[in-house]
Amino acid sequence: MTLSSVCSLSVHPNPLLLFNLHLPSYTSKTLHENNGMLGLHLMPPTKQAVTLGRKFAGGVKRDPSHFDAENEDGELFHEMTTPFSGLQGSYSMHYAGDGVSVPILNELEAVFLCTKHRVFEVENHELWVVKVNDILFPNKRYDSAPSGGLLYYHRGFHQVGELLLE
Repeated sequence: MTLSSVCSLSVHPNPLLLFNLHLPSYTSKTLHENNGMLGLHLMPPTKQAVTLGRKFAGGVKRDPSHFDAENEDGELFHEMTTPFSGLQGSYSMHYAGDGVSVPILNELEAVFLCTKHRVFEVENHELWVVKVNDILFPNKRYDSAPSGGLLYYHRGFHQVGELLLE
């Protein structure tokens, strides 16, 4: 899935990030089953990253019958998806502990390896607070010139711009 926002919550005593998931969510179900272990990817502003962002935002639908039924909130985006299908060679598995491995995309600038700290249910959403256990920078091409990541705004992907003068 593609997250619309990830926020830094704290650095001390533990580095924590915050994001939310709309319910019902197969992603939430999977995260709970995997002890809340995940990799949050910071994608660079490249065509390949945009393609991946779109793929993960919509996923790959597994069951076409989901299109026939309307969910109680009127939304049709709760289908089980398999966004990693068809991506062979585009990711690797990273052992996160407790018998759980998380997929890490090759086309990324950085990945935050996290575990669930707390989850709060608020109406039809879950707020996830995750502890950052490690940050990996597997692509050396971004060492000397960090890109700032990929931004989705106004129905399109954008590159984060230059520093603004104050």
